[in-house]
Amino acid sequence: MKRVITLLLILLLCLPLACAKKPEAEAEPTPSVIAPAAQEVKLKLPLGARNDVAKAIPGYTAGFQATTGEPLTFTAVSSDPVVAEAILKEDGTLYVIAHGVGEAKLTVTALTPSGEKASAVVSVKVTDARRTVALILLGVLAAALLILLGKPSAKKPEPPVMAEEPEQEPKTPVVIFESDEEKNENPERS
Repeated sequence: MKRVITLLLILLLCLPLACAKKPEAEAEPTPSVIAPAAQEVKLKLPLGARNDVAKAIPGYTAGFQATTGEPLTFTAVSSDPVVAEAILKEDGTLYVIAHGVGEAKLTVTALTPSGEKASAVVSVKVTDARRTVALILLGVLAAALLILLGKPSAKKPEPPVMAEEPEQEPKTPVVIFESDEEKNENPERS
């Protein structure tokens, strides 16, 4: 009974702590320009012709909004122009153009006349079809070499095959007993 009363007293003492008013978190100010979420784009350079490869993201700039309703101006910058670059068209389409193998981040920034801005990132990964073909050929070559030059598996020896002899009547063994006395006494008999 003492334990139950002690437990109730501890709970009653902890009750004011649980009911204490928590300070309200300050609301973050709403940004004046809202940007779309980050995107990923994967491109593969062709095997034959070494032309650039492009991918269009239609209406990309429609994801940006100014809370004040001001018009927005857009800029696009690449972290590595040798790998990929971005071009924005008047209709809001973002063109991602791949030039070489690697990774790059394209940053599209929206700017209001009053100076507020927001940015969105498009991650671009460019691979080469020739590299993929070379890796496949290397794998096939390695498998062929393992097959040709690999250690042959040990074969289990086959049990020896015994030829069966035709059954014959058992021969009775003949035993000859000689004694030393007979040899010496009659040399003619031997």
